[in-house]
Amino acid sequence: FAQIHREGTSSANRLLVIRILPNGLEHSRFGFVVSKRIGNAVTRNLIKRRLRESVRQTNTKGGWDAVIIARRGASSVEFSQLKHAVYGLLQRAKLAKSSPSSE
Repeated sequence: FAQIHREGTSSANRLLVIRILPNGLEHSRFGFVVSKRIGNAVTRNLIKRRLRESVRQTNTKGGWDAVIIARRGASSVEFSQLKHAVYGLLQRAKLAKSSPSSE
């Protein structure tokens, strides 16, 4: 996380921030950060589960480390809005291969 913060590039929208850095591997790795300012543990864990599922449903390119940081508004939106916000960031970072599946 520290190396991505120091050396990575970032992109943001009103709900999320993404920081990325090439990792030299065949697969990508994702980390999720939700500050205590966003809510209690139940709320933070719900947001992390939704972020994880949003990334899982999006076909991503390999070879990157990414940290997705939730902003305050992430706790008050529906899952579909959060999923589209994640996809938009991954697309802007050129990590998304295809749109999120509708599972």
